[in-house]
Amino acid sequence: MLPFAMRGPRPLPTTFLFGCAYVLSFVDRQILSLLIGPVKADLHLNDFQFAVLNGFAFAVLYSVLGLPISMLADRFPRPPIIVGGLALWSLSTIGCGLSDGFWGLFFCRMGVGIGEAALVPAVYSFLADIVPPARLGRIIALFSAGSFLGAGLAYLSGGLLMDVLHAGAVPGGLVPWKFCFVIVGLPGLLLAAVIALFVHEPSTRGTIEARAGLMKTYGFIVGQKWLFPLHFLGYSCSAIMLFSLMAWSPAYLMRVMAMPHGTVGGIMGAIAIVCGCGGIYTSGRLIDALTTRGIVQGPMIVGAGGMAGAALMFLASALCGKGNAGLVFFALAFFFASFPMAPSAFVIQTVSPRAMRAQISAIMLLCNALIGLSAGSMLIGMLDDRVFTAADGIRYALPIVAVTASMAGALMIAGTAPFYLKRHRALSHAP
Repeated sequence: MLPFAMRGPRPLPTTFLFGCAYVLSFVDRQILSLLIGPVKADLHLNDFQFAVLNGFAFAVLYSVLGLPISMLADRFPRPPIIVGGLALWSLSTIGCGLSDGFWGLFFCRMGVGIGEAALVPAVYSFLADIVPPARLGRIIALFSAGSFLGAGLAYLSGGLLMDVLHAGAVPGGLVPWKFCFVIVGLPGLLLAAVIALFVHEPSTRGTIEARAGLMKTYGFIVGQKWLFPLHFLGYSCSAIMLFSLMAWSPAYLMRVMAMPHGTVGGIMGAIAIVCGCGGIYTSGRLIDALTTRGIVQGPMIVGAGGMAGAALMFLASALCGKGNAGLVFFALAFFFASFPMAPSAFVIQTVSPRAMRAQISAIMLLCNALIGLSAGSMLIGMLDDRVFTAADGIRYALPIVAVTASMAGALMIAGTAPFYLKRHRALSHAP
């Protein structure tokens, strides 16, 4: 056995490897957004079909499989689940580059979603077993920052690769956008091998509570009145804003702000990394600061405030149009749009019984993926194709969907405050 395995998994190296996997998951997920122009031209797609590939094809099984995989992670060794998912989505990303039509790309994107569904539930469960409770929050935050780092790297690498590949011959006779998929898919296979070699199930896994059945979990959710319905719908609306910015921003910057393809990659990469990671960190610190001061509704203030801020900043950006002012407001919208990620997870972890946390988190994941990632993106594509049919129709379609969803989400999350306070008091007085 390898020395690393004999010592057991250590928190920081293990989190680093898992974080690298999360980064790659968002690189493979988001790279399609930056390649919207050549993919649409080569495959003769409209914006709605592209939205189906970018959102629905990925989200449909990613969301549905989150629940059963979270149950598997509670019962079986988790590294093989993580390694298997990583290998599957990496191979599927490579497959995207070998696809010759809409349906080939559609099924490969489904494969990416299936593989990525294995990552987060298993990683959260694994980290909870190897990290002391006092450090678990910051470790999970460190892992979660990989989402924006990965999205940023997708934009940066995609733009750079397209410029490089257009300047010279592409190996294998592939067109540049297809070769991009092959290149970004390969590192995941190497990382899967590394995790398989060096990360092993803890020799003494923490005591696992008997998992509550789905009907018992459903009964608990219903018993909390409007807390969970408003929570699920509110944060799904926030996901529409965030995922819409991630998926459609390259098209928005190219069509509305008249930026060249390579420039868009660099700008979106910097915004995703700096503003996205900065927003998550700020959000978490604000929640800690408010709750330590006895403001129980702190997560609602941070979540709703972030959604409202994102809506106002993006509206200001749309009104400014071209120019530096519009870009600054756009970056601020991205910063605030990342706020809801922390309070969404925080609330579920603090109000749910231990035996139901994985299932309720999986339900949240399902709502985010189907409503935020899939439905919101397809609605933007449909509006752009059928209502705002001009070349820069995304100027209206993206703000209408994103701003409306974000403001609706802010109202719903604010509405959870009395129900959250009631649950908090009940837990405080529990024996």
